[in-house]
Amino acid sequence: MNRLIVVDATPYGPEPSGAKRRAVELLRRLPALLPGDVFEVHWARDGGPRPPALELDNVVHATVDVSCRGGAARWRARTRHLERRRREAAYSHLLVDHGPVVAPSRARTVLTVHDLRFLHGYGGLVRGLYGRHLYGRVLRRAAVVVAVSEAVREELRAAYGAGLSPLVARNAPSLAVRAKDDVRVGEVLARLRVAGPYVLVVARDEPRKALRAAASAWGSALRASGVGLVVAGAAGFASDGVTSLGAVADDDLAALYAGARRTLVPSRYEGFSLPIVESLAASTPVLASDLPAHRELAAATGSGLVLVPAPRASDGPWPEGATALLATPAPVASPPSWTWDDAARVVAAAIRG
Repeated sequence: MNRLIVVDATPYGPEPSGAKRRAVELLRRLPALLPGDVFEVHWARDGGPRPPALELDNVVHATVDVSCRGGAARWRARTRHLERRRREAAYSHLLVDHGPVVAPSRARTVLTVHDLRFLHGYGGLVRGLYGRHLYGRVLRRAAVVVAVSEAVREELRAAYGAGLSPLVARNAPSLAVRAKDDVRVGEVLARLRVAGPYVLVVARDEPRKALRAAASAWGSALRASGVGLVVAGAAGFASDGVTSLGAVADDDLAALYAGARRTLVPSRYEGFSLPIVESLAASTPVLASDLPAHRELAAATGSGLVLVPAPRASDGPWPEGATALLATPAPVASPPSWTWDDAARVVAAAIRG
């Protein structure tokens, strides 16, 4: 069967994010799983360069006049554009994150949900009201809903009705360094000016990530002993004595994971957590907050992931349990057993119907 599948990549900005990494990894694999179909990927005008790995025979790219930072304005603009695109040249399938969803009679939509942060006070009042009162209608219009974890699937069902039956396609590690490669790690750390032992945080500086909690725990438990704290992904994160790198290339990030004593994930809410599985894939143990999504990963990955209570406030300290554990030897970590190929097969089956 020949299908024209429109992929909405307009939510992705130039900054690294878990959602963007997932989209790229799936788009590397879906064209081979569905070789008779054509994927038309729509990128925002300010979303940065297209990933070079997506120059594939049955993938075409288009830059649309929509900002990746548009919020509700982006949603409305995409709704109008997708309807117009359907009238001008009919597409049979639509692959989106969160929405919008076109009329079910016009295209089969596979909708991916990464998290429900807007139900937890993150994203502003308007987005929270939309999530509580209108998002269920969007979910019911989709042919298939895909969640990135069992935790997100159960949260969707609790919030929008037990009759909702999302599929689960977990995120997976995708970075180049899979284990401790001392030569490669040493070269990267020297170039990034990271000296001595360190623990690592990989996150943007936003309230739910609680970066200051990690800095507080590190300062109490490790700083005096000469162990540093490196923060990747949060440009300009300012805390005394912390090495803040901002965005780093994937190969460098992989080496940072491999060279760290531990990765810290103090988030107050997550739908998954790519830093956890990426760190475990590099054989580096993780100390993370006790959240449903993290408990799911702990059950699936073994002893390398240790959980402690989440920070009570976005800018407050991590509970004492985190400080105490940081001062003890880390457990042995092992890579997760699932891959991006597994996730791509789930999404490909959803597209086929």
